[in-house]
Amino acid sequence: MHPFTLILIALAAILLIIIGIVLYRTSRFAIELPETSPILLDEIDGEEVARHIGLAIQLKTISHSDPEKVNPLPFEGLRNLLQMLYPQAEDHLTREVINGGALLYKWQGSDPSLEPIALAAHQDVVPANEAPDSGWTYPPFSGEVADGYVWGRGALDCKGQLIAIMEAVNNLIRQGFEPRRTIYLLFGHDEEVSGSRGAAELARVLEERGVSLALLLDEGGAITSGTLPGINSPVAMIGVTEKGHLTLKLKATTQAGHASTPPSQTAIGALSLAIATLESNPFPQHLDMIEFMMSFVGSELPFAQRMMLANPWLFGGAVKRKLRANPMTDANTRTTIAPTVLRAGAAENVLPATAEGLINLRIFPGETVRETYERIYDLVADAHLEVLPQHGETLESDHTWEPTEISNIDSPQFHLLSRLARSVYPDALVAPYMMNGATDSRHYTSLSRYIFRFSPIVLTQEDQDSVHGVNERLSFENAARMVSFMQGLIRAANELDFSAPLEEDEGIEGNAELREEQPLPVKPLRKAKRVTEVEEELEPLPEDDEPLVVKPIKKSDS
Repeated sequence: MHPFTLILIALAAILLIIIGIVLYRTSRFAIELPETSPILLDEIDGEEVARHIGLAIQLKTISHSDPEKVNPLPFEGLRNLLQMLYPQAEDHLTREVINGGALLYKWQGSDPSLEPIALAAHQDVVPANEAPDSGWTYPPFSGEVADGYVWGRGALDCKGQLIAIMEAVNNLIRQGFEPRRTIYLLFGHDEEVSGSRGAAELARVLEERGVSLALLLDEGGAITSGTLPGINSPVAMIGVTEKGHLTLKLKATTQAGHASTPPSQTAIGALSLAIATLESNPFPQHLDMIEFMMSFVGSELPFAQRMMLANPWLFGGAVKRKLRANPMTDANTRTTIAPTVLRAGAAENVLPATAEGLINLRIFPGETVRETYERIYDLVADAHLEVLPQHGETLESDHTWEPTEISNIDSPQFHLLSRLARSVYPDALVAPYMMNGATDSRHYTSLSRYIFRFSPIVLTQEDQDSVHGVNERLSFENAARMVSFMQGLIRAANELDFSAPLEEDEGIEGNAELREEQPLPVKPLRKAKRVTEVEEELEPLPEDDEPLVVKPIKKSDS
């Protein structure tokens, strides 16, 4: 046989092997959750629940990173409101006020051998523009019930969920339900500004008491459409991990002087160059998390997209290019860098000696705070520019944290939440996902491996945009869904044997192995030497929770 023919045969054989591998991996990509009958849930009057949420919204429980700037009266008012609305819960549960504002409820179960569960939410909200021209249909703290919704700051984030939990507990007590498994309700009061005084203290108290949780459910994902690329069906997105968080200050220092004789390197130029360098050198992309998430809806994906995700060894480059074209999907593949605040200069003809800027980083699971800092330092630190923590002298602070471990999805806990999600919205698919933002749940990781972040509500894109924005609102249907879901969860957890988990590592074959976080190495921060010690008084850069005041450009009279 001619050698050229042999080469063609060999190439054809190699091609057939590659095609076979691609098709085999594609066929095994989708993870199918077990088919189960829906759980029969109670019918709830969503409008009545919405009215109770509206009363809670009227209390301006706005948190602040400085405890001295927090008005305690609205938080006291919320506690009094819960006592008034839910007398049965107040009679049957013990309640403690932790660290001045966090609420710890305990509903004692009859069987101490069963590990407790916990339902979490937070009392505090972010500020809202109350001006008549703010764009709100109804004032943000009116708690108006109209047009099928309850309107106001906190309706979605997260007084709606807090009230739903209390409604569910109170309803069950009125129905004569008695739990075998102890149930904790955990309501922090400073989630919007890190949770260090609320959820962190609640976790510390429970840990000191030797509490270990079989399940903890906090706010997080919801039932949405269009969230996952290629999927048009509604998907219940259950959060199983959160990114880490780090804010760094870039400080450029040069010689001050007159603008008429600028040196080759100015402070503002050095800072601008550093930011441009960081934006031009993003953190590397990882496909393991997106593959993990998409595998749960793999059967709904177009064949070509499923094939590409199932075979990153062959199509990884193309997949990465497609994902980074969209900020949302790009954030699901890497640690992100976001310049957020700049401060330099005081006069148009004076060169400032110092220019400062904040960059906010959301750290991908498997990477660490230390590694993130080192990468930023290596990219931009030099004789003119320092890379410093924004909060304190070291990386360790209440405003800095590692990515959380990924909760165990091969467990009765996850399958129960999946079944309940499909019970409140039967057309929904279910998928685990990584949260790019943060919740109080990260403070509870020492108490459980089974921490999930999910709000059982159906959200449009407009609804999602209203969180921390304008016209935040919750529909009557969603209010009813939340209460029925919570009642179903408490009842089911009472009967389910969480001590017999599914076999680990089964059901995720063919997906990339997810990396666990590494402990933060204790090393001193490196600081670049500066060419000059010229100092300039700058207004302090704002804390992460303080929005910038943006003034409009004045138009000249014509």
